[in-house]
Amino acid sequence: VVTAADDGGFDARTVDRLRAVPGTAAVAPSSSTAVYVLEDGVALIRSDARAVTDPAALAATTRLPLTAGKASGLDDGSIIVNEEWERHSVGERVRVWLGDGTERTLRIAAVMATGTGDNGVYVTSANAPGAPVDRVDVTVAAGADAGAVAEALRAAAGPAGGQVSDRDAWLASTHPGTTPTSRAGILLVLGIALLYTGISLVNTTVMAASDRVRDLAALRLAGATRAQVLRLIGAESLTVVVVGAVLGLVVAGLELAGLGWALHLLSVPTTPDVPWTALTGIVVTCAALTVTTSLLTTTLSLRPRAVELSGVRE
Repeated sequence: VVTAADDGGFDARTVDRLRAVPGTAAVAPSSSTAVYVLEDGVALIRSDARAVTDPAALAATTRLPLTAGKASGLDDGSIIVNEEWERHSVGERVRVWLGDGTERTLRIAAVMATGTGDNGVYVTSANAPGAPVDRVDVTVAAGADAGAVAEALRAAAGPAGGQVSDRDAWLASTHPGTTPTSRAGILLVLGIALLYTGISLVNTTVMAASDRVRDLAALRLAGATRAQVLRLIGAESLTVVVVGAVLGLVVAGLELAGLGWALHLLSVPTTPDVPWTALTGIVVTCAALTVTTSLLTTTLSLRPRAVELSGVRE
């Protein structure tokens, strides 16, 4: 992928040099543009679009998530849209306004799946007058050395300040990521939520232990030692944590399964990546808080004599 260094894009001579690089199977120059469509008679919707000079080269260099039609069927009188458009049937005609405000009626040549974001519309360069070529997609020919082709592309695009990247590097550079400010905000909200969750956990444990004073006194009167009672409370607390962790994993699994299926319908296959280290840390922290709080509360509750505690009203 050869990208321009600024908004000026590549001139025609640079594009010609890129086309002439040996070892390339297909070269597809394209431009950034936009189209507008009137939906429901009142809403003028803007869609970012790519304007291509050669639809056949587009089909050879880019695998569009098409649900109907063919990318090679694009011409100066047609448009490629996605399923989010109000009209999205192949052969149907839609009235649009091009980036320069020109009104056109174009035939739908192909339809992409829902979820393509700002990569959901394609037109030809004839429908994007004045838009400079800012990206050139290149496919390496079979048997050609990709490294040598990349060096030749750099040499051809160098005078214009173009940058050459392989597919993975280009995707990594254009992938929408989280800014440091957004990450700090998420961590702040998460920290507050975890803090109040810990407070709620400790408070619930203290209340539960306090309500069992008579039960613990009955155990003592039945012959249980203080250590046995504390071991019982610790085991119960650990059991509650384990049951909560298992239920949490089940709920999270169901939610992730539904989310994965929804993404699959949007043509975005995903693989779950479970942060086992973080989950283990959370479970261990909850277990430590629960067991410690239960043992401390029980120890304080058992300080009076068992006979006195057996008469305490709940």
